[in-house]
Amino acid sequence: MPDVIARTDLIGADFARLRQGALAQAAEHGLTIAQDDKTGIRVDTYYGRIGFAPLDGGARAEIFAPHAGHLQVLKDALVAQIGAGFPKIAQRIRWNDAPQKGQLPANVNVMTVASVAPLRGGFLRVTLRGDVSRFSDDAIHFRLAIGPQGRPMQWPTVGANGATQWPQGADKLHLPVYTARSVNHDAGTLCLDLFEHEGGRATQWASTVPIGSEVLVTNPGGGGCRISGEISGFADETGFPAVARILEANPDLTGRFTLYPGQEAAAHYPFPDHAGVEIAFAAPGTQAMMADAARAAICERCPPFLWFVAERNQASQVRAEWRKAGHAVRGAYISAYWQWLEE
Repeated sequence: MPDVIARTDLIGADFARLRQGALAQAAEHGLTIAQDDKTGIRVDTYYGRIGFAPLDGGARAEIFAPHAGHLQVLKDALVAQIGAGFPKIAQRIRWNDAPQKGQLPANVNVMTVASVAPLRGGFLRVTLRGDVSRFSDDAIHFRLAIGPQGRPMQWPTVGANGATQWPQGADKLHLPVYTARSVNHDAGTLCLDLFEHEGGRATQWASTVPIGSEVLVTNPGGGGCRISGEISGFADETGFPAVARILEANPDLTGRFTLYPGQEAAAHYPFPDHAGVEIAFAAPGTQAMMADAARAAICERCPPFLWFVAERNQASQVRAEWRKAGHAVRGAYISAYWQWLEE
């Protein structure tokens, strides 16, 4: 049973449109619809349950979550969803649990940098120390907040409508997503492997950050590392740490990962040995062929479980092919770990 509940009345909102939006989100992400009738709709997510109910003059939104961190994630998502169709209503949202405007969001933690060390394959292993109680095999990805160079770090706060307010303008934070390569709950440490991109903000930060510095980390989400049966995987170097963790967590897994290093050095990343999974490397610099290779695998022989991580446009192509073939959303993990920026 969820431990925390929040609700708010949305005066002027159209329940029918909110319901259609919830159904679309459920279809896109393979979520379970727990209720859909004249009294309202409720959808189950990894973070908890969200629901909408008709109300005279509008609608009511409710969130059920196991703890305050997940509640904040769902508030952010719901405010964004409502804001897409009813921006003025989204700004007027006031939750019954009366969030304290200006406080640090419940789904972020301040940690300290314990060490930074070079790793084979052109990676840096960054070890952070702090509260890692939310990290598990069920959710292995998180955001690392990096402030602008030469400016004091500004923390995010909770706005009056309950949504996270991130610093903007010159204080805007860089929020890359990383995989928790390993977590030691006894020691309170979290390790991430950061690929060294020349000129990259995260690379510059990791190369120069003083030991003991504070850094902001979001609670984990974005999929777990427990997979059973046979896997057909595709990843560029941004996904190598996640592949390594999957290999460690699933000794009975079978199948194959085809990896696409952008540079030859990345092929030397230290993957754990695994008796049942083959690791094959494509030629360096052939990342543009990843989506075509995965789409061919879908068409020629439907993989028991497809695992694909790469650039956003490639992930979208593979996701579309998977759906076109009529396969279940839960039969694949297809995710964008980075995105080309337009010049």
